[in-house]
Amino acid sequence: MTTSIRKQKGFSVLELLVALGLGLLVVAGIVQLFVGNSRTYEIVNAQARLQENARFAFEFISRPARMAGYYGCAPELDNMVSQLNGNWVNTPEYNITEPVDGWNSNDDGTWGPDNLTTLPRTEGGTNTRVDIAGNGIDSDTLQDSSDLLVFRMVRQPFAQLAETLQPDGVPVALTPGGQPVFNDNDVVVVADCEQATVFRVTDVATVGNEVTLSRDTAAGTFQNGTNVTTPTGDIIPATLSLIGRSYGETATVGVLESHFFFIAESTEQDRDGNQVFALWEKVGAAAPRELVQGVDDMQVLFGIDTSGAAIPAVERYVTVQTMQNLRDAAPLAPLAIAAVQVRLRINSVEPLSEYGNQPMQRTFTKTIHVRNFG
Repeated sequence: MTTSIRKQKGFSVLELLVALGLGLLVVAGIVQLFVGNSRTYEIVNAQARLQENARFAFEFISRPARMAGYYGCAPELDNMVSQLNGNWVNTPEYNITEPVDGWNSNDDGTWGPDNLTTLPRTEGGTNTRVDIAGNGIDSDTLQDSSDLLVFRMVRQPFAQLAETLQPDGVPVALTPGGQPVFNDNDVVVVADCEQATVFRVTDVATVGNEVTLSRDTAAGTFQNGTNVTTPTGDIIPATLSLIGRSYGETATVGVLESHFFFIAESTEQDRDGNQVFALWEKVGAAAPRELVQGVDDMQVLFGIDTSGAAIPAVERYVTVQTMQNLRDAAPLAPLAIAAVQVRLRINSVEPLSEYGNQPMQRTFTKTIHVRNFG
């Protein structure tokens, strides 16, 4: 019996070439799919970051905007008085005569209407119009093309007077359960429907549900003085009331807050080491804090009403420089700010290959009603 042996044969060169070609096509398809998915993820992630940053930025700005000018029962601006030695211009962190304020960029490194001379600044160790040394805004880090925006109001919650306050008296606030809390060195506003006064608390004495807020005098721009400054800049002997009236028990007492919003260099860079800009906020005498990265421009318009109506409505939107020009041309004419329109240009921070290795950018706009400034 014979056994036949069959020879084993391998793949031919042609078969190998076909197999390699098919394999390369499959691998190329997988790589292409991976690259496409990676780019899609990068773009979707950048779009999500833009939306989130815009939402956060507008939320930070909207809250104080809606409360701007709230000092209690709508006191008359002409009847506001500061107990601080410095006048309103020299104490911008506490200038309640300007509930809504700002500066618009001239796109050349200068700002109107006064080129930031009334901005609380700390530059190169030099402090200008700053209550606490080192806590000012460094204008050298500002985005040259961006506007600045300011809101001022009384912090919530606030208290009421526990007893009638005479023009030369010491305020006693009602604080049931210890709320709200007042501290030494707080700058507070006492206000009723006709008048308001600003002073620094030098001592807090608590008895039961009542707190006595001392207002001793001392040297220094941000300390209480023996004279006071009126809204028109006149210097008169110290008084809590320009109209010579007492504050009743319905008058409110609260800590004064000012919110400065601006665009400046971020404390971080992108992954390629490029400078990133961010939205910053300075609250009162505190140091500025970085809020949202990737905000590289802010443009602000004020919706004004010149009709003198009890409830202001927007007639037109103007820059802060135009608004100041209107005030200078007719100081006695009515001019109320009914709304603030804020436009933010926001980017994804990190560069994208689909955008020429530049961040994705979008511009968002929001109009905010100003409730308390009429």
